[in-house]
Amino acid sequence: MQYKVLDKVKFLGSSAEKDKVKSVLAFSLAEMLIVFLIMSFIAIGIPLIHFKKTELKTRRSLHGRYECYYQGNTLMQYTVNEDGAKTGPEAVTECKFTPPRNAIFFLVHAVGGGGGASNAAGTGSAPVTTDGPTVYNASQVNNFPEWAKNAMGAGYLDGISAPYTLTRTGALANINYGHSGSAGKTMSMFFPNLANVQVVMQPGIGGNLGQAGSSTTVSFYSTDRDNPSTTTELLATLEAEGGAGGSGSGQMSLWLDGEASLCDIKELASRKFKEADFSENIEMDYDTNMDTQLTANDILAGSGGAGAYYNPSPGTVTYMINGVSIPSDVVKKPTCENPSQCDDKSLNTNCPAQAGKNGAVVILW
Repeated sequence: MQYKVLDKVKFLGSSAEKDKVKSVLAFSLAEMLIVFLIMSFIAIGIPLIHFKKTELKTRRSLHGRYECYYQGNTLMQYTVNEDGAKTGPEAVTECKFTPPRNAIFFLVHAVGGGGGASNAAGTGSAPVTTDGPTVYNASQVNNFPEWAKNAMGAGYLDGISAPYTLTRTGALANINYGHSGSAGKTMSMFFPNLANVQVVMQPGIGGNLGQAGSSTTVSFYSTDRDNPSTTTELLATLEAEGGAGGSGSGQMSLWLDGEASLCDIKELASRKFKEADFSENIEMDYDTNMDTQLTANDILAGSGGAGAYYNPSPGTVTYMINGVSIPSDVVKKPTCENPSQCDDKSLNTNCPAQAGKNGAVVILW
């Protein structure tokens, strides 16, 4: 028994011996710092090696936009990316788009062709006419026509006593006008991925006078992975319908008091062209170099044509209240751009009806 106890003590050793062993087996501070330094170099180097190996596989494609549209009667396509690199505009017989790989999303927007406007029978006339006299008492001033309310607001009735006798003399034109065509319908589609797909587009044609515009078609084809330009199968075809054509005609009476009075017919809602909301709602990023070709005045994709109307020469109207002449410039007149200019930018007396504008397609990624 004593032998075993002594042997156990001998095996464990004294406290001094154990401390000595610990001091021999432990790391010094300098050694630990060196180990940490080596580990730091390894930790820093691993991400760099990983990035070099995987950068080309994970980096997204540059954002960009593709446009398919008509310029006049010529089908055009145009591509631009966020760095400003462009292809086109170029004339084509068919619009084809091969989606770039690694793009993170695709937005496909389409608008059908606009409807053509209706024509107007006759040209109207503008003979000298006397409107009145019309008598109002003091309690009927709220029933004044607008020109007399303008005169009252400007203080021209301060010295005039009721009853009020209103007279208006000048050229009154009875103008026939056509109704505008409807804008083409818009269609928007979101795709998280278009791998191994080719998009083929055919924008709709604007309708002739009184006729509907045709639909814009967007077809999706599967492609050979090794040869993206080779299509193998039609996957789907989507359509943005064309706008309806204008029909019939109307008539409005217009006092021709200077050129500004023509704005009443020029801005008439039922005959004014119907601009499609397409170019204003296709997620354009103005902070990049991705400019668009669709803002040109001669494109206006999908818009409905404007109706015909008579564009008479403006005259002078005389306004009288109880025999007192009211200056013409007191009478408020509507405002518009180029009152005597027709919708086709001509200065003709008879402004013709307009055909609808052709459709278009925009793809963003």
